[in-house]
Amino acid sequence: MRNEPVRNDSERRTMMHDDSHSGESPASANANGGGPGNVAGLISRRMTIAMAVITVAGGLVFVLGVLFGSRHEFTERGLNPSAMSVAREFGSGMMVIDTRKAVALTVLFVVCVVAAVAVVGRYYSHKEVAPLEHAFELQKDFVADASHELKTPLAVISTRIDLIDFRRQRGQSIDDALDDLRGDVDRMNAIVTDLLVAARGAVHTEPVALDGVIAQSVDAVRPLADKRGVRVETRIDGDPAHFVVEGSAVGLSRCVVAVLDNAIAHAPQGTDVTIALGYRHHRDVAIRVTDHGPGIGDDPERLFRRFARDDDGTAHQGYGLGLALARDVASRYGGTLDVESTSADGTTMRLTLPLTR
Repeated sequence: MRNEPVRNDSERRTMMHDDSHSGESPASANANGGGPGNVAGLISRRMTIAMAVITVAGGLVFVLGVLFGSRHEFTERGLNPSAMSVAREFGSGMMVIDTRKAVALTVLFVVCVVAAVAVVGRYYSHKEVAPLEHAFELQKDFVADASHELKTPLAVISTRIDLIDFRRQRGQSIDDALDDLRGDVDRMNAIVTDLLVAARGAVHTEPVALDGVIAQSVDAVRPLADKRGVRVETRIDGDPAHFVVEGSAVGLSRCVVAVLDNAIAHAPQGTDVTIALGYRHHRDVAIRVTDHGPGIGDDPERLFRRFARDDDGTAHQGYGLGLALARDVASRYGGTLDVESTSADGTTMRLTLPLTR
């Protein structure tokens, strides 16, 4: 049974249209519209102003150095520099300059100007480019995250289509399968929206009942489990009404689906994957997903590193983003995701979240 209402085609198209206009890419959200051209122009303007200021200031210092150096030369030659003002001295051309000192002063002036321009240029370049680089990193992560997060829904949709084709060829009803397919498309659209929200750094929370999240997550991965010959069993240890947390139903479902997908991929055919909901402490709730696969090995934390790959010989060779993203989602809502236990008989993943106060 599905746990969410089925939208008609017009409602779904409207929702997708609105989401496409309300979402914005991580780069635009974090760089505030500052593309490479804008940043380059801003750096160029600031560099031009800085160089002009440095040149004018350096020129004034140079002229003052020449004037006061000339008066010093007057004194060394026994003349009285006080008899003539600096203005008259400069206007009449009556100046005494030591060529060696003048050359040294000129070289020093050029070196100081070049060094000042280099320092200012480096400062402004770093100041303006750093946010852009950060935005590009966010955009790259978003593309990788979205690519991975959409793999499971697309695999489910592919399985649904195969089922529809199978039933159609045999003259069987496909209405239920079409309803499920529409629900999968809605779920995929919700995932994209949640990814955009997460990429902008926005965290909107509301009370979420975890039993509903688990039911939707199990429903989402059931076609994959059926295809692999794995049964998914659900157990709730306590009153479901008590297991309410602050978060996003879509985000938490993404997290649970990633853990379930990993467990199903490593579970031998004909075995069970169990997802259990219960208390960890009196203020925390835990979702435990247990499979009967070959275990993880001596370094469970590697599974939570981006782009880590399985090395146990299983056929599930993904991009290593699933559990890393799941941990990010758990952290977003004040929770944790870790490996509670692992052995040759199976592995238990534990998602811990704070209960609503």
